[in-house]
Amino acid sequence: MASQPRLAHVLLLGLVAGWLRAAQPRDFTVKDIVYLHPSSTRYCFSQHMMRVTGESVSVTKRCVPLEDCLSTGCTYVKHEEYKICTSCCEGTICNLPLPRNASDAVFTTLSPLSSTPELSGRAVLMAACLLLGFLV
Repeated sequence: MASQPRLAHVLLLGLVAGWLRAAQPRDFTVKDIVYLHPSSTRYCFSQHMMRVTGESVSVTKRCVPLEDCLSTGCTYVKHEEYKICTSCCEGTICNLPLPRNASDAVFTTLSPLSSTPELSGRAVLMAACLLLGFLV
């Protein structure tokens, strides 16, 4: 008779263990980003560390100043066999996808970072004509 309570206990533990799920990795959702993104920051930073097989190890997403977005791309840590890809973007909720390769690990902006105005085609043509005029 003592074995029946023990069997019931084991079955109950098995049932409870089935209810508990292991934490599964996932991409951030729009709701997550809205919650985490303060309105005072213009840039979103994403860093994705993965094994060489492509399996995610860790993901870091946060809002940062411009200085933190100047080195994007992918690097390999050979002695640990990891690849780390970093990307940045300007705007809110712009970093939902994880950077997984060099094509994804970029810095995208909505406006030019340089404050110098671009030269129009007409200005370039005029400068070329003046330069040629001085050479002749």
